[in-house]
This record gives sequence, C-alpha cells and structure tokens, in this order.
Amino acid sequence: MSAWQHCWAEFFLPGYGWVPVDPADVRKAMLEKKLDLTDPKIIELGNYYWGGIDPYRVKVGTGRDLTLNPRQKGLPLNYLMYPYAEVGNLVPDWLDPKTFKYRITSTTK
Repeated sequence: MSAWQHCWAEFFLPGYGWVPVDPADVRKAMLEKKLDLTDPKIIELGNYYWGGIDPYRVKVGTGRDLTLNPRQKGLPLNYLMYPYAEVGNLVPDWLDPKTFKYRITSTTK
C-alpha cells in the first residue's frame, strides 16, 4: 500500500451531526518524531484532529457498494481510496503494490 494515502473517518453525533476525526496523522507524528501521548505537541495534534481535518485534503470519493459506469466486472466497491482497474476480463489485485502500480500527477494552468 502507499505510504502517503489513508482514509479519515467521521462519526455521527446525535444532535450535532457528522464529526471528522483523523487519528492516523496523530499516530504518524508520534512515530516520526518519536513522541508519546503525553507530549504537548501530540496533545495539540490530537485536539486538532478530533473534530477537524486540515485543509490539504482531496476527497476522491464517498459511498459504499459503488457501481462504476461502465459497470465493473467484480463486486461493488466499498471505497475508491486507490485506483481500480480491469484489463480485459481480469481484475488485477488493485490493493497489491507489487502487482498494481500507478502514478498520480497534477498540473497547474
């Protein structure tokens, strides 16, 4: 799997609505900076990502049991976090980085 993509979560709080959380970025900071849960920087990040998501995100897709158009050969997809592909009648393992490689590029005008 990629070293830089991940999903963030939301939970529904009755009377409030959907709340975003991203514990992965807190854990990543802990591992990269070798900090523990009591470090003030980690506490600050935990407070920020509990109910917030930084502005540098790109939403690729939402939903569950997704059917593509044209319809994919396999089962409905539960997410589009990674590219999905079909080659002829084969569906390669699109979650295996050893057999399915891709590149994401962008340009500005």
